[in-house]
Amino acid sequence: MNQTKVKRHAKIVCTLGPASSSPEVVERILKGGMDIARFNLAYGTLEEHSRLISEVRLLSQKLRLPTGVLLDLPGLKRRTGDIKAVFSQHLDFARSQNADFVALSFISSAQHVVEVKELLKSMNADIPVIVKIERARALEESAAMFEVCEGVMVARGDLALEISIEKVPTAQKRLIKEANRRGKPVITATQMLESMVRSTTPTRAEASDVANAVLDGSDALMLSEETAIGSYPVEATEMMAKISLEAEAALPYEQILREKWEDFPPEVDDATARAACQIAHQVQARAIVAFTTGGTTALRVSKYRPRQPILAVSPSETVVRRLSLAWGVLPVRKSESANLEEVFVLAREVALETSVATRGDLVVITAGLPLTVSGSTNLVKVHRL
Repeated sequence: MNQTKVKRHAKIVCTLGPASSSPEVVERILKGGMDIARFNLAYGTLEEHSRLISEVRLLSQKLRLPTGVLLDLPGLKRRTGDIKAVFSQHLDFARSQNADFVALSFISSAQHVVEVKELLKSMNADIPVIVKIERARALEESAAMFEVCEGVMVARGDLALEISIEKVPTAQKRLIKEANRRGKPVITATQMLESMVRSTTPTRAEASDVANAVLDGSDALMLSEETAIGSYPVEATEMMAKISLEAEAALPYEQILREKWEDFPPEVDDATARAACQIAHQVQARAIVAFTTGGTTALRVSKYRPRQPILAVSPSETVVRRLSLAWGVLPVRKSESANLEEVFVLAREVALETSVATRGDLVVITAGLPLTVSGSTNLVKVHRL
């Protein structure tokens, strides 16, 4: 596994477009640190997007770098029709492409999210929904919207036009904090390394912006024009990874863990995930190995922001791709274990294969019994390799 990815917790979303449409550039961007490929359906044709999605998936399998596909649905700034009229065609395209996420533009209420999810259900499509906060009303209604979505994007460009630019930094911090508390992945987006559209290096202000987004608690950072139409898509991706790694070295992991103790739900699965992080910190384990059927176990561990990498082991290729968005999670696809002994053997195998640990190191294993039931996280074990 790419060792830069092993060390980095914050994920990188790269928007693909004309500057990043060739197989050679896509491969270099994948190696440079892309975790999620974003396709902005407001530009290009569906046929072009379909071809590039296939390319990303082929190359990610070849390189053994799990990569999610996020389709950004344009919506309407001034909606003149209902949700079905606005999103139906693009949602059908997302279903046909087995998209890992859809992001909804210019929505402003939890009801809009619910209607999109009902539409997806009618299409027999199970796709996580990312809410883009880019309207003043969406910012006001964010708490309700967070309840019904699977992730959030802080879309700072249009949001700045709605609420005035000086209010965006505090809105960003509030939204990230709210998403972190709920355990919902949050993407910080727009103009993060904009000067790299034309330059091989960012400005100092941009480097600080990226670092602060990491320190604020972003699960993922997004590149837009930098990788879609810029002259240096690979360099921008690599720079984002470098800045993220440097910022993460300054994260106060002990303080974060203590603060997480102050606000937690009375649920067995959540308590188990939190305990795994606390134990890993105390015994200085090299990694947390989370066995997850539907992805929820890994997401719960990610919520508590451990210093250790989270090896999410799942039999589902779809779950593996979707976990590419979660902070600190390194998704690994493996066949389902039949019993606990197989779980322990597989945990050892994965930890050694990914080079996050060596023989004699401690890892913390978390899983659910029965093993095949999603959302039943109730087991923690300290395991010496």
